[in-house]
Amino acid sequence: MANSAQGQRLTEQGLYRILKETFPAQNDFHNTDYCEELQELSDFGITSPEQLKGILDRHSPAVLEYDSDPLGDFHEQHYKSEYGEAFVNERVKGGFWFAYPALLRIALELEFGDRYREYANRRDGV
Repeated sequence: MANSAQGQRLTEQGLYRILKETFPAQNDFHNTDYCEELQELSDFGITSPEQLKGILDRHSPAVLEYDSDPLGDFHEQHYKSEYGEAFVNERVKGGFWFAYPALLRIALELEFGDRYREYANRRDGV
């Protein structure tokens, strides 16, 4: 069925829409085209909206808990020097740190464990 969500391929716009439906609006502060994130999903065999929703349904509570964990003083000062005091203070007050792409990557790490960590290290040149 062409109109059915079943069998649809995930697109950049669809990825963003699902993240927006799953995570709080306060975390929607990083401007990206989601091309890189879509490629990562594809590299792990996640090509449909249903597959992505399944992963996010399983892991979003843990992802949001991780996102709300307070930073230590060292990291807070580091981020203030890198991003500015107002940026960090807003997040401290709101109890959140990560934008949608990072929340997605945390979910992928929870889903795929060491396999995703090794992939991310290669991606980041670590």
